Amino acid sequence: MDREKHSETRYAGLAGGLTGCITRFICQPLDVLKIRLQLQVEPIATSSTRSKYRSIAQSVACIYREEGLLAFWKGHNPAQLLSLTYGVAQFSFYERFNVLLREVPLLEGHDRGRNFICGACSGSFAAMVIMPLDVIRTRLVSQDPGRGYRNAGQGLLLIYRQEGIRGLYRGIGPAMLQIAPLTGGQFMFYNLFGTVAKRVQGLPTEAQLPPGELFVCGGLAGLCTKLLVYPLDLAKKRLQIQGFAGSRQTYGEHFVCRHMFHCLAQVGRREGMRGLYKGLLPSLLKAGFTSAFYFTIYDTLLLLFNSQSNV
Repeated sequence: MDREKHSETRYAGLAGGLTGCITRFICQPLDVLKIRLQLQVEPIATSSTRSKYRSIAQSVACIYREEGLLAFWKGHNPAQLLSLTYGVAQFSFYERFNVLLREVPLLEGHDRGRNFICGACSGSFAAMVIMPLDVIRTRLVSQDPGRGYRNAGQGLLLIYRQEGIRGLYRGIGPAMLQIAPLTGGQFMFYNLFGTVAKRVQGLPTEAQLPPGELFVCGGLAGLCTKLLVYPLDLAKKRLQIQGFAGSRQTYGEHFVCRHMFHCLAQVGRREGMRGLYKGLLPSLLKAGFTSAFYFTIYDTLLLLFNSQSNV
């Protein structure tokens, strides 16, 4: 690796980690809302008399009234560690793998294909690393106040003792199936929208877009990819709470399933096709804002770190 390429990847891990932490803090309330809606078996409809959460506005008001403002940051500590670990693993792997694939003749001139492959591989690797943190984050968000785990550390220990390694990796099937198209698509769409923006403005390919335009490109990338894989995300969340019914008694019926295909079939049969997209609106908002902040902050930090190192 020559000096120029090394400068591209030298600060990728640090920029990715900081980006993950900042973005997570901003978007955590949307994540809490999304998970609560995903796990509710009863319909999300204003006309439903048996549902705890009936709309976005009512859900926000209900959570605030019953649990207070801090409830929107439930599971924030493991989520921050998750974002930090995921950001470092994903962006470090992505940048280094991208440099390697630039030397592959088969991918020469196929930038979007290379971006997709790099994003898919980096996302899959990162997802494997952070899966236990994702499980404990989901359970902390979904448990009754005063029940369940006191904190993430105790929760991880109890899951391992009571459910073994399998418990720490509940939902790994749909997670791995969705992560490749999700992260691969994000990087591919992000670079695609960025290229289009540069062409419209007559800028060279290597030019840096302003933060506002990076924000829009990242947001569009997140929205496009999330729509494609959303049912798998819902299945992952429902699998992660299996065996946790005793600590969530106030959220309505507890959903029981054996594996990913059984989960998707159960949801489709009992809750209809709309059930597979419960929590879609806050999820799309989260995906759009997360991607927008992620790429905007990441590119800005990486440019800042590299410029400082060249001083």
